[in-house]
Amino acid sequence: MSSLKKKLRIIAIIPCRSGSKGVKDKNILKLFGKPLIYYSILFAKSCNFIDRVIVSTDSKKYAIIAKKLGAEVPVLRPKKISKDSSLDIEFFKHMINFLKNKEKYYPDIIIHLRPTNPIRKVKIMKKALNTLVNKKNISSVRSISKLPKNIYKCFYLNNKNILESVTKKFIDNKEFFNLPRQILPNSYYLNGVYDVFRTKLIKKNMISGKKIYGLKTKENLDIDTKEDVKIAKTKKKIFKNFKKYILNLI
Repeated sequence: MSSLKKKLRIIAIIPCRSGSKGVKDKNILKLFGKPLIYYSILFAKSCNFIDRVIVSTDSKKYAIIAKKLGAEVPVLRPKKISKDSSLDIEFFKHMINFLKNKEKYYPDIIIHLRPTNPIRKVKIMKKALNTLVNKKNISSVRSISKLPKNIYKCFYLNNKNILESVTKKFIDNKEFFNLPRQILPNSYYLNGVYDVFRTKLIKKNMISGKKIYGLKTKENLDIDTKEDVKIAKTKKKIFKNFKKYILNLI
């Protein structure tokens, strides 16, 4: 990885907007005495292949906290791209354009670290990065978890309350949702724990691209609701020994 670092500019961007609704000030919520964002910053700073740890926030208060924890906050994110409905691509564009225009700095690879997915392992992040670097034909690496129910057996309701399959067709079977689950392919969802992508995708208005490598992972704590906070508090051993955990020492 040391040779890799010389060739490529690799940064971590941690999104940390204010104004969360489900859990107030979720990104700086105190979890075992530390603001939630602390765990993602510490993780990024523990990865010797990451050159810069950058926080994207619209809040001066959050920016002060992030800087005290050792992250960079080169610029505040505009409020207009910090809404509930704002897309991830918007804050990535904003930050990359700022770094390019103000610092003449342009990274090759971006590691996206969500504060709400704090439990990660450095060795798995390294694996994700190496996969992206070594497989030239893929555009990004995203971690995935298996769905508890197969997607081919799922439906949505149309505006007339009629069930329609979420997948329009599967092989030549008109009722593939009635097939035995054993012969249906496994279904996965993006769990948001490990996300690595090539910066050049942003120019195409994408952050995943057309060829996404799926990395199956066990870590999957997503803190989005009050119930999720309760679940996080049951993982005291991990958070109290966080540095050892992420380095696989416990």
